[in-house]
Amino acid sequence: MKAILILLLLLIVVGVKGQKAPEPPEGMVYVPAGEFIMGSKYGDPDERPRHISSTKAFFIDKYEVSYAEYARFDKTFKIPEGKENNAVIVTWSQADAYAKWAGKRLPTEKEWEKAARGIDGRIFPWGNTYDDSYVVWDRSETRGGSIAKPASPYGCYDMAGSVWEWTADWYKPYPGNKTPMEQYGEKYKVMRGGSTFNNHSFIRTSQRYYLLPEDIRAYPVGFRCVKDIE
Repeated sequence: MKAILILLLLLIVVGVKGQKAPEPPEGMVYVPAGEFIMGSKYGDPDERPRHISSTKAFFIDKYEVSYAEYARFDKTFKIPEGKENNAVIVTWSQADAYAKWAGKRLPTEKEWEKAARGIDGRIFPWGNTYDDSYVVWDRSETRGGSIAKPASPYGCYDMAGSVWEWTADWYKPYPGNKTPMEQYGEKYKVMRGGSTFNNHSFIRTSQRYYLLPEDIRAYPVGFRCVKDIE
């Protein structure tokens, strides 16, 4: 299996090098079409099996949507004092409505994970070694406020830590996953990226977690948007 994944990765790299990247809209980065390594054989049961997945090309926000950006959509939204440039915390329907208003949409799980880890199956957006200085642990900090300011392979920031991020998908098992979970189905939405109170296992690129779409009392959840390429 390992040899097959390595061979496929080499083929992916060759294919990506041959693509010409279009200019992304302001505040977004480009993620090329193609395959990537998704999931993990070491993480939680819902991350298995590790497999080759694929996406079309897309643009994705470089940063999570801020309070100030969201307030331009919802004029009644209250911005906490001094947090204009912090990642906004909203329900799934609020995030979905903003994305549609902006001419975008919420990312699928596949798109989010690919944007976070690239094609090589890395554990964290910056690589395979954990480093506290790479993560925004205090939500008083603005977006991209980590000391080292690392980016994902495609140039996205804060895909580990900061706030959890909504995806478009319901919480369901990956194809080939035989581990039962009573939460699977169309009740919970998947969120990604971990948050400030989680340990580093929650901010791995393959980590999945679930939440009722309209209940954010226990978790700070924000989002970033995706835009389709015509």
